[in-house]
Amino acid sequence: MFYVDRQVVTGFGEGRCRQRVRVYAAPRAIAVGTQVDRADLEDELADLGYRRSPRAPDEPGTYRRSRDRLAIYLKAAPRADAFADRPAQLVNLELDGGRVRDIVFPASGDRTDVLELDPPLLDGVLDEHWTARAPVKLGDLPSHVVDAVLAAEDQRFLSHPGLDLGSLVRALRVNWEAHEVRQGGSTITQQVVKNHFLTQDRTFVRKLREIPMALALEWRFPKRDILECYLATVYLGHDRLLGVYGFAEAARVYFGKPASALTVGEAATLAGMIRAPNALSPLRHPDRAERRRNQVVGQLADLGWITSAQAAAARAERMPHPPRRAAPAEAYFVRAVRRELERHSLAPEDLRSGSAIFTTLDARLQRAADAEVREAVRRLDAGKSRRRGAQIAVVAIDPANGAVRALVGGRDYLKSQLDRATQVRRPVGSLFKPFVYLAAISDPDLGLTAASIVADEPIVQAASLGGWSPQNYDQRFRGPVTVRHALEESLNVPAVRVAQEVGFDRLAAFGEALAIGRSGLPRVPAIALGAFDASLLDVATSYTIFADGGEEVAPRFVEAVEAPSGAPVLRTSRAATRVADPAPTYVVHTMLEGVFERGTASGARALGVRDVGVAGKTGTTDDYRDAWLVGYTPSLVLAVWVGFDDDRPLAGSAAQIALPIWAAVMRHALAGLPPAGVAAPDGVQLVKIDAATGLRAAPGCGPAITEAFLPGTAPTGTCVPRIEPERRAVSERPESPEPLRRARAFLGRLLSAFGAR
Repeated sequence: MFYVDRQVVTGFGEGRCRQRVRVYAAPRAIAVGTQVDRADLEDELADLGYRRSPRAPDEPGTYRRSRDRLAIYLKAAPRADAFADRPAQLVNLELDGGRVRDIVFPASGDRTDVLELDPPLLDGVLDEHWTARAPVKLGDLPSHVVDAVLAAEDQRFLSHPGLDLGSLVRALRVNWEAHEVRQGGSTITQQVVKNHFLTQDRTFVRKLREIPMALALEWRFPKRDILECYLATVYLGHDRLLGVYGFAEAARVYFGKPASALTVGEAATLAGMIRAPNALSPLRHPDRAERRRNQVVGQLADLGWITSAQAAAARAERMPHPPRRAAPAEAYFVRAVRRELERHSLAPEDLRSGSAIFTTLDARLQRAADAEVREAVRRLDAGKSRRRGAQIAVVAIDPANGAVRALVGGRDYLKSQLDRATQVRRPVGSLFKPFVYLAAISDPDLGLTAASIVADEPIVQAASLGGWSPQNYDQRFRGPVTVRHALEESLNVPAVRVAQEVGFDRLAAFGEALAIGRSGLPRVPAIALGAFDASLLDVATSYTIFADGGEEVAPRFVEAVEAPSGAPVLRTSRAATRVADPAPTYVVHTMLEGVFERGTASGARALGVRDVGVAGKTGTTDDYRDAWLVGYTPSLVLAVWVGFDDDRPLAGSAAQIALPIWAAVMRHALAGLPPAGVAAPDGVQLVKIDAATGLRAAPGCGPAITEAFLPGTAPTGTCVPRIEPERRAVSERPESPEPLRRARAFLGRLLSAFGAR
């Protein structure tokens, strides 16, 4: 009994009305310099179980807001092993016009640059699929909801000590005569014990364990808590793939309304389902559900808990036809968590009740990504017919530690659980071009720089390669261009020329060291144009090198798994591979900034993405079958893919289709953050360059740009100032500027050959 009592007190006290295995998102980090919405932050604190105090907070779980300060009495960390050993303590967020000016611990006077709040507990059930579940408070429910449950399941709940001897004796007699367990005779308290502490097996041994635990639960906790737990967690059938748990979720699924708005008939319908949830579902078997509802209504009337008029009105209600619900925003992410646990030989169903899984999920960013994907689906389906039904995938990674912060694997989890962010491989197209230039710039024998001139002119590969002649996306050639311009405008021919200089074997070996090419790359010229497949997660992982100085950081969905005692079951940590040196990686990074400043992703600014050092690359594959965009800051790599499962064309480029989705999600990610960019490493030389010729800028030349160079590779030659043509009469036809442009370009190449290559 001592063991049973301790098991009940610990298990119910810590995991009351929650899932058998608790799943946590990552804690929100608030940094000095961050702009915070105080109302939004208060809502977040309320979700974490904090309550507002009229005076200075003096106990864990309270806070007080004033004009220039938010004082929070932090709770202790859920598990000291999972996060920093943080005791309960008071912290002051000093605010200046909504921006965090300082973070101070008054007791010690210590300061910190970053404060982590509690990791939020995701309300749901980690089954084959992630199923949402919401808490229930008796004060939010009409009395007839509780009455219907008691009438259908346990009429003497308020008076018995956890067992109903009359019901138990009847069940024992039936089971004895049948030589098997056919009836449970369980009270609501016993059902809570069974659902939270025991298995669902119908055995006499389980029943013998259930009885003392039910008595202990009633002895230790008030009936109100037990009933709230039951109403929040009771299983009420399946809606397509997803289970329905608790009256809050059931009211939304079956009636399209909150539980607080349930009528007598609707409450009786849900209460009647408890006995056989799927067989009595109003969505699957409306006739059976109606008959069972009327039985419960009759019981309510017989008990005198409703009037005859109320009973007649309840029986006259029609069975529901609610709109189909959407899957939880975290559905694809938690599915990926499950796969990662299985790779570590940890099936979630094998974890003991009370275990905890700490994930890398940014719950706020995940909700934003899910909402933006739904909006993009609506927009695509309402637009050009050739885009209707297109799939969308999104993944966000923290390049500092590999934590996957958000993941959406498709347009509708309930229609298709295929995760297009991690399980589908598609041609990467132009997304590989930055790695082509990185391989070349990293090779000192080639001497290639961002300012080097490359010919964007027709090129035909050897006949042994099929006489392949690459074309640019617009079927135009631009003559001599800088490497920067070639990457910013995603030109194909210069990329093939540079890949040829690197050598296709060497380029493939370089790419195979990255996640994007780990499955093997072809040794052919088309490798330069991304003529191979990779997943969106692989692409995002490889782009972490540009945000992290040449190190590729392995993605992870799980921080830790802990047993009910807090003992570690699994720990993960940052795992990185050095792929390139910091200096050449930074040179390519500056060119990827140009993609957003002047190139194919320059529309991001008009879509509301602030100029905070964002860099990245668009990608559109042949015949517009795939639209990619990967963009990053020092704190986040965000990747988006749009396409069809059957490989149909999209009738649009990445800038038209993927960029609006990427920008919408990135706006949420950047909200409140101060501007930040990737810092230049040691050894990089910054020089002002003429954007057209790649030579050092001088007065009278064209537009200049500050370019990054490896030591000793900056050009020594200076651009030739432009000669302004004489003014002519309006009627006089000007000469073609083409000969002059070609002469300037030839002179620039000649000077470059004698200066720096």
